[in-house]
Amino acid sequence: MLSELALTITFTLTVVLGLVGTANLASPALFVAGWALNLVVLATCLVLPWHRIPSRWVTLVPLTDFVAIAVARAAAGEGLTGVGLLAAFPTVWMAASRVRTRTAVGTAVIASLVIIWLPFFLGDLRMTLDALVNPILLPVMMTGLAAFVSELTKDNRRRQEALRASQSALRESVEAGRRRERLLGTVLDTVGVGLLALDERGNDLLMNARQRDSHAAAAPPGNPDPNESELLIFGADRETPVPPQERPVARAVQGQDLHGDQVWIGSGRAQRALSVFSHSMYDDDGTFAGTVVSFNDVTELLLALEAKDDFLSNVSHEFRTPLTSILGYLEVSLELAESLPEDVTHYLEVARRNAVRLEQLVEDLLAINAGTFAVNPEPTDVGLVLAEAADSGLVRATRAGLHLVNRAPRSLTAVADPVRLGQALDNLLSNAVKYNRPGGRITLDASMEDEGLTVCVEDTGIGIAAEELDQVFDRFFRSPSARASTVPGVGLGLLITRSIVSEHGGSITVRSEPGRGTCFTIVLPQPAESRTA
Repeated sequence: MLSELALTITFTLTVVLGLVGTANLASPALFVAGWALNLVVLATCLVLPWHRIPSRWVTLVPLTDFVAIAVARAAAGEGLTGVGLLAAFPTVWMAASRVRTRTAVGTAVIASLVIIWLPFFLGDLRMTLDALVNPILLPVMMTGLAAFVSELTKDNRRRQEALRASQSALRESVEAGRRRERLLGTVLDTVGVGLLALDERGNDLLMNARQRDSHAAAAPPGNPDPNESELLIFGADRETPVPPQERPVARAVQGQDLHGDQVWIGSGRAQRALSVFSHSMYDDDGTFAGTVVSFNDVTELLLALEAKDDFLSNVSHEFRTPLTSILGYLEVSLELAESLPEDVTHYLEVARRNAVRLEQLVEDLLAINAGTFAVNPEPTDVGLVLAEAADSGLVRATRAGLHLVNRAPRSLTAVADPVRLGQALDNLLSNAVKYNRPGGRITLDASMEDEGLTVCVEDTGIGIAAEELDQVFDRFFRSPSARASTVPGVGLGLLITRSIVSEHGGSITVRSEPGRGTCFTIVLPQPAESRTA
């Protein structure tokens, strides 16, 4: 309707001009008939339900307009030759429709030729070559206009389709982003760990529900929205406030990666223990872009460990008194063993040996719960300490069918606690015997290296699985293979050994291959003058 209305308005003005201002129309009645045909076309555009009509039938409208313009131009004669320019309207319509370019151009050529040659068939004009060729400019113009508009329309249509495709892809991307955002939010709020994402300036980017609860729990009374420096964060003793610059989040924003740092938040009975981890984010050029911090609530675990330590400490203390009494009476009984049958003496000796072992276990439990071992380093003949440990272990090794070799120098001076070092070696040699195989070998060696005193205990036993190497020094840890082999033990020997080495300021490492053996290496740092000697 809108396309046709533009032609009708122009056509109407042309008809009015022709009727009022020009007296020499060839046929005023036919001139008005052409205009009337255009009005009929406009009325048709107004009343027909075009949404129900196939789009190809719409091209009948400009084709009918060509007929109306041709009739009007033929009727105008020489008095109003510009009527033919009205053909530009249907030409543009055809070219802008979805017909092919050659179809639009062909229609424009044929229609414009009909417009300029129709007067020869309807009037009395003499048909000559000049009369046929002189008005050829109109078909040329219509042809160029049709080609130009058709290509321009196709290019514009391609751009519109590309734009619609881009908009559709953008909408799909936005919707996919929203779905991912909802999924991420649901996942983050479901996990049992507090998560906090920060930008390079320390501003919050993301915080899940668990972390919001922890943040609220750390808020001072009367301050529902505190900043990081105002939060109630305490050290391991649950009383000493952690300085703002040393708090986990502040350190993470500075680019530090945290690995299980523990703090207490809140106050009173509502205090919670958090284990904090963080990982920094960097841009492609290596610039610090922020960090992600996780907060794992380990309150129940720490309280359980405290309860277990208290239980072990109390039980150990309760065991010590009756054990002392039992050992005392057994010693007295053995002193009077001459008057007792030999079997009874043997039974008493077995009872005393097991009571001594139980007393040692109690002492170990008490030492573990104390957290530290009293170590008194002094100049020591480590060669003698190793020889005594080897002699003690040789008896157990021989009974088990093993070969124990001491390669340590007979005289090797170092700064160490001889008693505690001997205890550590006894534990390592005892394990080497228990977890070895008949005919196996145990090697004890020591030397003074640049790092300090180095002591190695190596065996050819059953070995330790790679996934268990990080656990061998844990309290009460015993590998599945050790439990399956019914080897006696409670899993405290290596923990005690590591504690003794740590109190010396040293380190202990383990290297093992299942089925081939294990090697424990102790390194105790030495004063410069001791290494020189």
